[in-house]
Amino acid sequence: MPNRMHFTFIALLALGSLFAAAPNARADDGGVDATISVGRSTTSSHRWTNVGFIDVTTRTHDFKGLHWKPAYTLGWVDSRSTRADDLDHNVFVGAAGVRLVDWWGGAFFSFQLGAAGGRTDALSSSEQFVSSLGWQGHRWQVMVRHISNGDFFGGKNLGETMLLVGVRLH
Repeated sequence: MPNRMHFTFIALLALGSLFAAAPNARADDGGVDATISVGRSTTSSHRWTNVGFIDVTTRTHDFKGLHWKPAYTLGWVDSRSTRADDLDHNVFVGAAGVRLVDWWGGAFFSFQLGAAGGRTDALSSSEQFVSSLGWQGHRWQVMVRHISNGDFFGGKNLGETMLLVGVRLH
């Protein structure tokens, strides 16, 4: 079963790359946009830790009035020690999906399928879902992000919920 999940993830990344080259991209969009974000994350035991992410989006596309961008994420969640939960491992996360943009000022929502390198009680499987809600200005962004396997892939599945502040590079 894990091999099938990894194949699915690779297939989704390839599909995301095709979306990036889709012919219906808006001509007024500048192309690739990268953001470096740092923040703090907590899980159900209320133990806080440092997190950092690089988010990359590509050209904006239109679909039935919705404006969306292919979105790619790479980041880490630092370890922390606690007696109640197994959280003492660093976890790296890579994800690909879609970001909905231009629906209310600089607000955005994204949903991505991800893979975790390393496991804890919070991120307890290789497969993860990454959802983000935030706002971005010309040079910075702020977002709330949740990473979890949705209790689909086993483990304790406490999830990580974080507040991130980032600088946009474009």
